[in-house]
Amino acid sequence: MNLSGILVVVPPERLDACAADLAALPGVEVHHTDPAAGRLIVVQEADDVDAEMAGLLAIKARPHVRLAEMIYHYFATEGEES
Repeated sequence: MNLSGILVVVPPERLDACAADLAALPGVEVHHTDPAAGRLIVVQEADDVDAEMAGLLAIKARPHVRLAEMIYHYFATEGEES
């Protein structure tokens, strides 16, 4: 299991729509929004590093996303997840 904390920046006027769009992606949860700055903190859960990177690229490709950068990464090896 891989967990990523991702900072996403969008136009402030698009924040609500972008938050809903991001939350609809598999394994993605929106945990914090800053409406004035157009910033969101999302957490993504993925099975492995390849899926994690594919998810980050999918976030970067979403409409109106100006920036999406991984700011935290955690991975558990088999047996550490419990």
